[in-house]
Amino acid sequence: MQHSFDGQIENKHHHLIEIEIVARQLSGDFLEFASMDSILELAFGPYRYQYLNEFPEFGGDTSMEHLGEVFYLKVKKALEGHHWKLARFEISETPLRIYAITEEIF
Repeated sequence: MQHSFDGQIENKHHHLIEIEIVARQLSGDFLEFASMDSILELAFGPYRYQYLNEFPEFGGDTSMEHLGEVFYLKVKKALEGHHWKLARFEISETPLRIYAITEEIF
């Protein structure tokens, strides 16, 4: 990802983030991994190699926590559209810097 701490493009810098998603399929249909990959591409594709501060959904806040909230909602919507229930969403920059959202699954 590319962002700047102060919203100034001349101060942009890169981070490598890792996102972990745990989901449960609601229907009995089988879904190949490649299909899941294309579902997630809908959520993350527009941000690949882009300067995140310019996207209105971030409102200039590209902190790990805010990125987590925005991406969580996008992934949840994409998965639910294909009959999957998001159980856990985790975004991290390092093993010690993690933001996670967990939902109860019944």
